Amino acid sequence: MLEALLKDTAKFCEREGLIPSGAGVLAACSGGPDSLALLDILWRLSRLSKYNFTVEAAHFEHGIRVEDGASREDAAFVARFCQEREIPCTIAHGDVPAFAEAGKLSLETAARQCRYEFLEKTRKARGLDLIATAHQADDQAETVLMRLLRGTGITGLAAMRPRAEGELPLIRPLLFAPRTAIEGYCKMRGLTPRQDATNELLDCTRNRLRLETMPRLKEEYNPRLVQALCQLASISAAESDFIGAEAQKSFERLAGKEGLEAEGFRKLPQALKWHVLRLFWQQETGSHKDLPYAHVQRLCHVLETGHAGSQQQLPHGRCLRLYREKKKLYARLM
Repeated sequence: MLEALLKDTAKFCEREGLIPSGAGVLAACSGGPDSLALLDILWRLSRLSKYNFTVEAAHFEHGIRVEDGASREDAAFVARFCQEREIPCTIAHGDVPAFAEAGKLSLETAARQCRYEFLEKTRKARGLDLIATAHQADDQAETVLMRLLRGTGITGLAAMRPRAEGELPLIRPLLFAPRTAIEGYCKMRGLTPRQDATNELLDCTRNRLRLETMPRLKEEYNPRLVQALCQLASISAAESDFIGAEAQKSFERLAGKEGLEAEGFRKLPQALKWHVLRLFWQQETGSHKDLPYAHVQRLCHVLETGHAGSQQQLPHGRCLRLYREKKKLYARLM
């Protein structure tokens, strides 16, 4: 008999179209409960005749918890786990603290960058199609809450998607599953995950949200907080997709070799203006990094009220300037 989480993961992958027939999947595995459960589930599904895909594992040893040897032990644990199941596994060792110091990054940001660079490099080297990470429902809820506190818009509230929309071919097969279900699966399967002591430190926003804020909100306001925040993400994703599609139509109508047509832009609903400006920024700069809200507001103001010669300074030395051509007002990024 198949466990509920395994069956639910299979249904989720089918519904979201996450793993096409014949695909090769690289599962990121830290050795913790979430990633160990993900690897075990994908490995078991890949062995069933009705699913036609292969799975490999990848582990990046960050070099963060070196004093007690825990970091190296995590890598050895993942290697043994995969060897026992004949799962191909790639392990790399890095020095994230040094990378963070050199780039003046937080340890969390540096670890994320190094990990994803390693995963994508490994995926290409192994000739695989997808990278699977073990983000789950509690992670999603924390992300939504964190973005709410930072003042995000509807796109930010959509948080993580089952299939990432960035540059990496990233899927999240466990995004629907609460942490309790994953822990129960590990216990039922007799899995003994590694525990990362840094997850219990109140040294970053996400850890504080998970360890202090979320439990208090559940206790005092809504015991189903995770479900509520995940529901908000789902609704926001659907609405963001619709607005994004409408914004794309408007952008294609208003953007040309001359630039962005200002008078047509002024007639758009406010929600579309923000999205159109972000599309314009991406096209002109080639960057998929979002513009800060304050800059979007300033650009809107220039386009709505400016005249030929008006301009607005932007990040990375960029400048938006208005000019007239054939009696029409256009905006162009310089």
